[in-house]
Amino acid sequence: MAQAHSQQRSWAQNRALGALAPSPVPREATAAALLAALAAALPFMLGWLSLAANRLVSPKPVGLPLQGTTGVGAACFVLGCLGVALLARRRALLPWAEAMAALALVALLATVGLGAGAVLEGASSLARAAPAAGVWLSALALLLAAGCCAAGRDETSGATPTRFLAIAVPGIAVLVLMGVLDPLSLLREAAARGPELRMAILRHLAISAGALALAAAVAVPLSITALRRPRLEGALMGMANGLQVVPSIALFGLLMAPLAALATLWPALRGWGIGGIGAAPAIIGIAAYLLLPLAAGMLAGLRQAPPDVLDAARGQGMGEGAILRHIRIPLGAGAMLGGLRTAAVQAVGLATLAALVGAGGLGTLVFQGIGQLAADLILLGVLPVVGLSLCVDAALAAAQRALAPAGQRG
Repeated sequence: MAQAHSQQRSWAQNRALGALAPSPVPREATAAALLAALAAALPFMLGWLSLAANRLVSPKPVGLPLQGTTGVGAACFVLGCLGVALLARRRALLPWAEAMAALALVALLATVGLGAGAVLEGASSLARAAPAAGVWLSALALLLAAGCCAAGRDETSGATPTRFLAIAVPGIAVLVLMGVLDPLSLLREAAARGPELRMAILRHLAISAGALALAAAVAVPLSITALRRPRLEGALMGMANGLQVVPSIALFGLLMAPLAALATLWPALRGWGIGGIGAAPAIIGIAAYLLLPLAAGMLAGLRQAPPDVLDAARGQGMGEGAILRHIRIPLGAGAMLGGLRTAAVQAVGLATLAALVGAGGLGTLVFQGIGQLAADLILLGVLPVVGLSLCVDAALAAAQRALAPAGQRG
């Protein structure tokens, strides 16, 4: 009796000591802290701004005037990076660290915009001010730090920094609307090409959505059919895997000849936009690459239902169609959405190459910039692609997290 009482007292003491012991530092905190420190140092090491006499001349680094509002912005940026490193020390504060990374990015861009305005005072109207390498690398480090915070706080989101994007995107939009970033050469290029940029974004989204819809129209019914036919599943996954090794430009080229022949044989197809040049080879080619993530996610989701649940449903007289609608799809929606998430991001990225076959989109600006050796024009096409990919991934990650079991939600 005394021995049992002694053991209970020892267990109580151990529990009390455990409650008083500091919580372990998340493993992601070290990476987030290092990235935040690197982000704070990079602009001072590699430069804040570069200045060029005109659009075609190579820019040269210039110092950042730290007086006035520019200095305040730089101080807020450094404090934001310090806040990321401190807040990431506790798992419960990782969401706040992620939000702080977004605020640090907004402060970084505000500092660059204000500094560019100060540098361009009294300069020629043709002069261009652009962020230096330190600013671009610092923004990348902040994004990676936010990803580390997201990975530490939520394992179901796939390290997608949804809170970072929810703050950074509106914050950058406010800076643009207030005109803080107008002195930057990238914004001047965007203003000069406003209608062209808007049409390119809409065209890019249309190509991405069309390819995703076409791939889903093929992958979904074949996956449902292949669920009970192993040979069909092997053929489907073998074909989808085989397409991944074909270079995208080569696949677009292979599609041009048969589509041109079809348009020649049936001229009415040209009225539907089907031909050797244009959106048709781009959409079909991109859809071919999307078959693998969609089919793999669909099959994985359809197999989420436990066998005993399926047996019980069949015992109650439910047919395969009812089981699919009421059991397989609801239980496997998270895995299916994961495949859709991968395919959607892949579609946005691959649509950049659609410009090579005359389909348009943001790739047109990228390849124009490459041909003209114009870095601003290249960035004008690349940055919207990156932004669209991150936003699509964040939106589908939030939906995937909402469909996850209650115990696995972040």
